[in-house]
Amino acid sequence: MSHTRPTKKPKLLAFVDTETIGLDPFLHDAWEIAVILRADGRDEEHVFRIKPDLLNADPQALKINRYHERTSAPDWTWDDPHTAATRLYSILDGAVLVGSNVAFDAEMLTHLFGRYYDQPRPWHYRTVDIVTLAVGSLYGRASERTRQDCDATWYSKVARAVGWPWKSHDVSMHVRIEPPAPDVRHTALADARWARDVHDAVIVPDAFYAASDEQLAEMAGDALSRLHGGQL
Repeated sequence: MSHTRPTKKPKLLAFVDTETIGLDPFLHDAWEIAVILRADGRDEEHVFRIKPDLLNADPQALKINRYHERTSAPDWTWDDPHTAATRLYSILDGAVLVGSNVAFDAEMLTHLFGRYYDQPRPWHYRTVDIVTLAVGSLYGRASERTRQDCDATWYSKVARAVGWPWKSHDVSMHVRIEPPAPDVRHTALADARWARDVHDAVIVPDAFYAASDEQLAEMAGDALSRLHGGQL
């Protein structure tokens, strides 16, 4: 008698960001939610817009994420809350959440899903904060330099560079990722893309070092082609 091995669920990464009307998940709603779902090496972008209850809104939060300016745009539309929550729940089921201060986003999503589901946390129990990840990478480099140079001042150099508490945009610059531009900062999709890029800067090897000789030759050919307008 033969047994078919169960197919393992693919390992999913979900780069997430939420824009909210305040910082208290018990009082304040998430009104814009972006998810970049990575499965089998491919990224799919999803954005959900759920109209919030502004009764307890924090005016400062609305100012920072330009709530009134953005939602009054002629092309702005709101999603049906239940439909959006159902789709979002399915997307995040089993995924590892990755983001900047992702514990905050997870808490906001938990309260959203709590309106519709008995299990409001469908994602993997371990989330990944990109700032902690990047700072760990920087201290790892300090460790290597210390062993190489017999100079422990590398640790203090990292400490001065990232500050305390760590400032996300400063840390991002030190792993060579530009933070979102001011005109798109605090929009959910732009911030989710930034979280992905910081994650990849630390986790994913540069294509140049990971490529085969054939791939390097192809990359060089493409670069030359672009340089000469397609004429070699």
